[in-house]
Amino acid sequence: MISLWSQEWQLDNVDTVFFDKDGTFIDLHYFWGKMSELRVNEIIKRYNLSTEVFSKLCLKLGYDISSGIMLPKGITALYSRPIIIQIFCRDLKSFGINIREDELEAIFDYVNNIFYKEMFKYTKPIDGAISFIRKLKAKKIKTGVITSDSKESTMLTLNYFGWENLFDVVIGRESTKETKESGIPVKMALELICSNPLNTVMIGDAPMDYIAANNAEVQRTILVATGQLSRKKLAETSPYTVNSLEEIKIL
Repeated sequence: MISLWSQEWQLDNVDTVFFDKDGTFIDLHYFWGKMSELRVNEIIKRYNLSTEVFSKLCLKLGYDISSGIMLPKGITALYSRPIIIQIFCRDLKSFGINIREDELEAIFDYVNNIFYKEMFKYTKPIDGAISFIRKLKAKKIKTGVITSDSKESTMLTLNYFGWENLFDVVIGRESTKETKESGIPVKMALELICSNPLNTVMIGDAPMDYIAANNAEVQRTILVATGQLSRKKLAETSPYTVNSLEEIKIL
């Protein structure tokens, strides 16, 4: 067992730490910004839309092309994919595009296949995050990734950077039909590596990660301000917040 310590709090009796991916140890602005652009371009092409709507549709996905930033109130990376599709379907109808959720999902899948071929161009580790995970493994702590991205994409990333041995379990959106917020993916991870939720900590960059953990009876979630939300905003959800994982000491 270890303790995780910051200047404001300390979490004791920890033997398992789960991580969200994007915004937690992968730079989500770079990654999801490009994904948003590809999705919008495909929709513009298929529905013969004017390119003048490009920036507006990117904003609907939560990406500001002028700043290259995923917005704090944006839907991408804050919600699970099914919810993103529901919301974006409604937004597209306001642009005169009558599209069903299954049709939009098919477009997302098509774009994903293209994106994955070049994804490493757009995948950047967050400074200090991987070092923190390596320190956990050196202490024999069980670790896992629980993400709304696909397991396929996640494994490609881990293998590309040589991180596959840093995690004992990887749960992606295709691992279960249930959303991340339901807590089911977290429960699956706990069962697969035989961990007790009382000795487990979830680390993420959004309220969704807190909800996912809480619904799986993991009562301690650290939220890190390396994603879309400030530490002040994250503190409205969890009492355990940091600006970066470099601030956390392992005792």
